[in-house]
Amino acid sequence: MQSIHRLFIVVGITGTLISCKDLGTSGIPTEPPVVSSVSPSPAAVGDTIRIIGTNFGGVQSSSEVLLANCSTAVIISWSDTEIRVKLPSIAANLTVRVNVGSRISNSIPLVTTGFISGNVSYAAGIRPILNYGCAISGCHIGSSPTGGFNQSTYAGLRAGGVSYGVNVVIPGDSTSSEIIRAMRGTASVGRMPFGGPWVTSGVPDSLIKRTALWIQQGALYN
Repeated sequence: MQSIHRLFIVVGITGTLISCKDLGTSGIPTEPPVVSSVSPSPAAVGDTIRIIGTNFGGVQSSSEVLLANCSTAVIISWSDTEIRVKLPSIAANLTVRVNVGSRISNSIPLVTTGFISGNVSYAAGIRPILNYGCAISGCHIGSSPTGGFNQSTYAGLRAGGVSYGVNVVIPGDSTSSEIIRAMRGTASVGRMPFGGPWVTSGVPDSLIKRTALWIQQGALYN
């Protein structure tokens, strides 16, 4: 017999007690997530931002925060009513959404300060891009990634797998780096990714330029 998990939550803003909320058999809320506020706003790159709302789920599991359509890599804490994330350097103007069990919340705008397009960080600016569209289930992640190319770690990215090897990222030469060629559709394999959220639209040009700039700056583990 499957057990039904239930959670009692006190909403601090209104003082209202919401009793016996059904989380379903998997611990994922049966209602879609709702974001009510994001603070601080504006926020500086590197800040920890608080996302307040409902139906986020008691644990993160496979849920994610979407910042400018990218899944942020650095989750500080996760609860059903509050999520804290480290703000990456993805764009000057962000939209904040929460994806829980393939249910995506409403969007809240957030202005970013301290965004420097010429100083790209792997941890804050590149890894979130790869984690959102490339290092996903069935593609470039795990113990047996597609083409032996694990994009979920810096070491795996630089190794490049069986198809590209070290030519996947050539520090100082984004034009010849195969990862940029694949994102732009000029590589022999065609335009990547072949699956995931960008399979139809392709990687947004602004994020390709950010990745190329990171490579031009030396592809550092920063």
